Amino acid sequence: MIKTLLSQYPIPFRIAFALYALLVLWASLRTGGGPQPIEHFDKVMHFSFYGLFTIIAAGCTTQKRTFLQLSVFIACYGALMEVLQSFVPSRFMSMADIVANTSGVVIVVFYFLKLRLHSEPQ
Repeated sequence: MIKTLLSQYPIPFRIAFALYALLVLWASLRTGGGPQPIEHFDKVMHFSFYGLFTIIAAGCTTQKRTFLQLSVFIACYGALMEVLQSFVPSRFMSMADIVANTSGVVIVVFYFLKLRLHSEPQ
């Protein structure tokens, strides 16, 4: 069922991918922040947001290579957002956030590759 969903709706997933990238950009570079209700809760959020980003990427293509390229892009995008945060007042760059972002990507990639939802190019 998941494979059918992914192959039937690539255009909506591609639109969602672009919109989600803009959402991540906005959330990453806005000023603000504040106390965390639970210690290190932001790491869970980073992991979840970038995992969801990768799930959206999985819907953009059925090709394994393209999915992996999008996943690498997402991990690099997350690292770039962290670097850019160092220029935003009240924000700072965190290696732990980069690790959380990348971990979300990697876990989803392994999950999708294990399910074999993406094929090799013909």
